[in-house]
Amino acid sequence: MPVSKTAASKRRKSKKKSSRKNPPSNSTYNRASKVHQDMLRNSSLSFAQAVRKRKIDGRTVLRHFGSEFEKNSSGRIKARPKGRERHILYIPPGQQILVPTKNASERRAVGRWMAALNAAGRGDFSKIEKLPRNKLVGSVRLPTNRNEVQRILKALAEKESPFEGLYRTLARPS
Repeated sequence: MPVSKTAASKRRKSKKKSSRKNPPSNSTYNRASKVHQDMLRNSSLSFAQAVRKRKIDGRTVLRHFGSEFEKNSSGRIKARPKGRERHILYIPPGQQILVPTKNASERRAVGRWMAALNAAGRGDFSKIEKLPRNKLVGSVRLPTNRNEVQRILKALAEKESPFEGLYRTLARPS
């Protein structure tokens, strides 16, 4: 039986389009992320208490954010204190300057600067000159001026162990 045009157009108009703009604020994922935040804010809060507070299953939290939790020696689940997105590197101008980096591109920029500093120590300043001027990484300006680099190299040469600062992040207490 043929369907009239008006019935077909009414049927088309009545279909609702589902839009996936933003998940609701009380979604499972958001509640799971807040468990980790709660545990970081209050160190005495256990995993079970934090899960109960947010009304979410603990397995769901571990499925979404398993890498942000760890078991301590007694087997209790604790929140890892440091997020993976922030690493602290050190640059060696006489005294050690902490450079908190947020992402891989900032860490790469510090690595390129270190390689250029090592090359400048061997007399090749071309890498330092190729680096962008006034580059800020974690609110610390990487020195690229030839005089500043000479001052850093002189300070490194006067130290007993000139490369201890370069590899400071690799050292682990035993």
